[in-house]
Amino acid sequence: ITMMNRIHRANLFFILTIGLITVDACRKNYYASAEDMAEYGWVLFEKKTFEDYLNSKNWFQDGVAKDSDWKDAYNGLGWSYAKLMVLDSSIDNFKTGLAKTQDTWNPTDIHSEILAGLTFAYSAQGNDRKAIQYGRTFLDSTVKPLKAGWVFTHDSLLNHLDVRVTLAASYFAKGKFDSTIMQITVILDSLSSSEIPVTDTTLIGRKEMAKQIMSLQKYLSTK
Repeated sequence: ITMMNRIHRANLFFILTIGLITVDACRKNYYASAEDMAEYGWVLFEKKTFEDYLNSKNWFQDGVAKDSDWKDAYNGLGWSYAKLMVLDSSIDNFKTGLAKTQDTWNPTDIHSEILAGLTFAYSAQGNDRKAIQYGRTFLDSTVKPLKAGWVFTHDSLLNHLDVRVTLAASYFAKGKFDSTIMQITVILDSLSSSEIPVTDTTLIGRKEMAKQIMSLQKYLSTK
């Protein structure tokens, strides 16, 4: 009987140990899967073709269907829809993501990416008031002393200067020329440019100011 008890206990210990290992492995697989899902959606996005933006959009849609609190999936949906120029859907997903909690395992500042995305999306939609609102909020959250300027994690051609030139364009459209000049000045200083901001707000001056904004937009899209 004693031998049988020992065998029974040994078997029970073995079963419990295997069970704990299995549960632990499942947990690890679960967290890895969440991270992998995010990474793969962005891998598709970073290929920068229309078809890949469609695929990344579908991937992130599947992600939020499985986890409605997944902040980065809404971020991915917002950017994917923006690239597809489906701006209402882009804005809706960005705003949903804005209210979600940052994923603890994700080191990316997703909140700032969403604010930048909203600035661009509202500007593309022609809603300058909203573009200014979210652009200013973006700058308030990212411009810190001794901190490098923001760069979009999934497209290094997009950075804080693109947000600023978008703000400059929206301020210009709203007739807020002092604010336009301020943004252009910061951009030119950041680029260490010898170019001087256009400060003439007469009709002729405003035409030159508009040209300067468009010139900077074109330049920054390649840098």
